[in-house]
Amino acid sequence: MTRAGIQRLLITAAAVLALEASCRLGYVGRSTMIPPSEMLTELIRLMGTDGFWTQIGFTLRNILAAAVAAMVVGFAGGVTLHALPRVRRAVEPLIASYYALPFFVLYPLFIVLLGMNALPIIAMGFLYAVMAMVTATLSGLDRIPPVLRKVGRTYRLDRFQDALLIQLPAAGPHIFTGVKLALSYSVTGVIGAEFILAGSGLGYSIAFAYNNLQDRTMYALLLFVVVFVSSLTVLLHWAEQRVRHRSGAGRVGAARDTAGAREKLVAAAVIALLILGGWQLFHGLAGDEALASPAVTLNRLVVLFGNPSFWENVAETAKALGLSLLISCIGGGLAGVLIGANRALSDVLEPLFVTLYAIPKVTLYPVILLLFGLGMPAKVAFGTLHGFIPMMLVTMGAIRAMNPVLRRSARAMRLSRMQTLSAILVPATVPEIVTGLRISFSITLLGVMVGEMFASKRGLGFMIMNGISVNDTATMMSVTVLIGLFALAVNSALLALDNRMHRAS
Repeated sequence: MTRAGIQRLLITAAAVLALEASCRLGYVGRSTMIPPSEMLTELIRLMGTDGFWTQIGFTLRNILAAAVAAMVVGFAGGVTLHALPRVRRAVEPLIASYYALPFFVLYPLFIVLLGMNALPIIAMGFLYAVMAMVTATLSGLDRIPPVLRKVGRTYRLDRFQDALLIQLPAAGPHIFTGVKLALSYSVTGVIGAEFILAGSGLGYSIAFAYNNLQDRTMYALLLFVVVFVSSLTVLLHWAEQRVRHRSGAGRVGAARDTAGAREKLVAAAVIALLILGGWQLFHGLAGDEALASPAVTLNRLVVLFGNPSFWENVAETAKALGLSLLISCIGGGLAGVLIGANRALSDVLEPLFVTLYAIPKVTLYPVILLLFGLGMPAKVAFGTLHGFIPMMLVTMGAIRAMNPVLRRSARAMRLSRMQTLSAILVPATVPEIVTGLRISFSITLLGVMVGEMFASKRGLGFMIMNGISVNDTATMMSVTVLIGLFALAVNSALLALDNRMHRAS
């Protein structure tokens, strides 16, 4: 084990011992959390029962099916979009807004189309994972060094040979990152869907234990999730290190925004028509009980706009989102700069943060409720839980990838640490910080929605969850469309700013 690995192990052990001592000494009440040793004891007991492994097997099969489907479809989608730059430019804001959407509203549709079985759960996991694979594939293909493409033309390789011998190996590290993310997101999507909507599986077992006040069982199952996800993340990180190599610094050429305003408008209109056509088609197949039609959704949205209580819910969500973004972006960015500036510290902490972020956060909702209670603090905690770590990791990566000449210049000018931070590190990482802000926005919005679904009696997320409870598909879809349009508008502005900052740099 490397020195950084030993330090990570010691940090983890110290954190577990500190939590154990806090629980034993009464600093953390038993109504909030039980000691880790009791979680482990209960988990060992559960592992001796047949029902435990039945639920685990159900969940693992769903995760594997969702991940494989997401990898295949996501890779094909990324290759297709890379080959069609005009289509890619048109759908890029949709890709950026993808993870802001609460996919759980589609569960009734999946039940009607796929039946009361595991397929709707697999579909939820697939939806969460597929876009991660698409974006990673695009990133890998974008960054193939131009010299490698010239080599392929020099040797007169046909398209198949060029793809197999040049492009795929060169994009391999990024594509493997997509595989890793697709598997992690499948875990989140499947367990989250089981937690909210299913009648079996690991997520369902955690929700059942919480609702029936079986705290020991709930924490034992949460411990299993943490250990499982941590082990999976470590294994994937090890595999990624084995296949990683320097693939050069090819610029992103396929995604340059050279289209005119008229072309963008036409492309957006075509995509909007395709979405509405597909929506209407699925409505015709499933009916009003599973999916409201576009016309009904629009009518309900007009009715909601005239309802004062709706705007109170909008204000509640806006307040929670604003506070969550403030903490996530400022706190995450600052933490990323401070940790990224110390290479040894970032080597130790980065895998820990990646592992923490890979844990399905919806399963932590019982703990969040016990710590923060119902209301604004819990929603802000959920939003921050989603957005803080991505912002920090993007900023850390920007600091580590910074031109070494800038650091040497700071030392040559004998700048203090604070002067280096304010005059060198922060300005050099502004483009990546804008990228982190764009990424964190959508994920933080999703976190706030999840928080409102479970930890609040107000807000747009609560309206969606209430619509699911009473099968009010019109309200569910109208609120979801409103959230999607808001996310699309904000992400389009942030994407334009992101492109401008990177061109300027």
